[in-house]
Amino acid sequence: MSASSFTIGRVMSSFFDRLFRNNLIRILASGATWNAAGQSLRRAHKDKRARKHLLGLVLIVGFLVLVPVVGIAYLIFIVGTGAWLFLPFAILIVWWIRRGAREEFAPLNIAPTPEPLPWEPANEGWKLLHMYFAELALLYAVMVDRAGSERFLKERELPEGVEAISRRAHLNLLHSIGLWERMAAPDRELIMMPDGHWDWAKINQMAMEIEPLRLLRWILRIDFQLPLVGQQLSGDFAVAHELVSDPQRVLEGTELADEDLIRVARDAAQHYFVRCLAETITRGYHTPKDEQAVEWANEISESLSGLQNEDLLLGNKLVSEAAREQLIWATALAQKRSEFLTWVMSLLEAGHAPEAPLPCIYRKQEP
Repeated sequence: MSASSFTIGRVMSSFFDRLFRNNLIRILASGATWNAAGQSLRRAHKDKRARKHLLGLVLIVGFLVLVPVVGIAYLIFIVGTGAWLFLPFAILIVWWIRRGAREEFAPLNIAPTPEPLPWEPANEGWKLLHMYFAELALLYAVMVDRAGSERFLKERELPEGVEAISRRAHLNLLHSIGLWERMAAPDRELIMMPDGHWDWAKINQMAMEIEPLRLLRWILRIDFQLPLVGQQLSGDFAVAHELVSDPQRVLEGTELADEDLIRVARDAAQHYFVRCLAETITRGYHTPKDEQAVEWANEISESLSGLQNEDLLLGNKLVSEAAREQLIWATALAQKRSEFLTWVMSLLEAGHAPEAPLPCIYRKQEP
């Protein structure tokens, strides 16, 4: 067995370890990945960022295909030469050499060696925090799923003899997992309303809560990719119904996104919010009282207007090219994401779940 075969074996082992540990397969299998690729493909002729994104994706996919093929071919080669017979002895020798090296270069400790710090998920505060996010995700899922059911009942008429059962199913779920008594009064009142009795204002308000729900799905590692605000402008009620149908998927999970990952997502959302807010001020959709804010917004908008390689994207359009409705929606979405992730980071930094009841989701409209 040659040294090169050991090198290739270690590279293959490291490759697959990183591949599955970093959930690259899950990310590549995500629809969001290929939706973003489609957007980049449509903009590749005028946006160097799109071309860079496509090149990176092609290299990753090519590497995923090439490495296993090369590894299998090499394995066939060493089996054909008979070198594989020496593999057990070679592994034993390498293990012995590495063990000796660790002992020889181990640092001298005069004081007693401290016990290693416990892995973060073993911490009781971490477990309670995970459970808090899981229960909050289920509460958001119930509220959003009910909104989806109410929208369906507004837009379509049920066949004769068919009865809506969303209210009953949601109440049963909330009682069974112990959330009903911990919910805020406005949320309980909304869920208690008979099926079909929500007005459009309530439905649309709850539809906005799809954003915190998908953030919680990402934080709990149910979803391993969080597209930028500009790539995820539309909401999908299915993300709520999926959790309502299988709540154990959330409750039995063990993973949480770390602070660094959440901070990157928060900063990206803030970047989108600042850019979109500046554009809304420049166009006159929002008029701040401070004249300096208007000057600031005009300066940002003018410096980025029409720059295909620089301005942020909302779908396939630059922020400076987006329609009024799309721009206002993106501004609200970016603000909601930024504020929610800031709140999540404060909990992670504190290291424990709040003792107060679950936060109120439904805000009653002022008369």
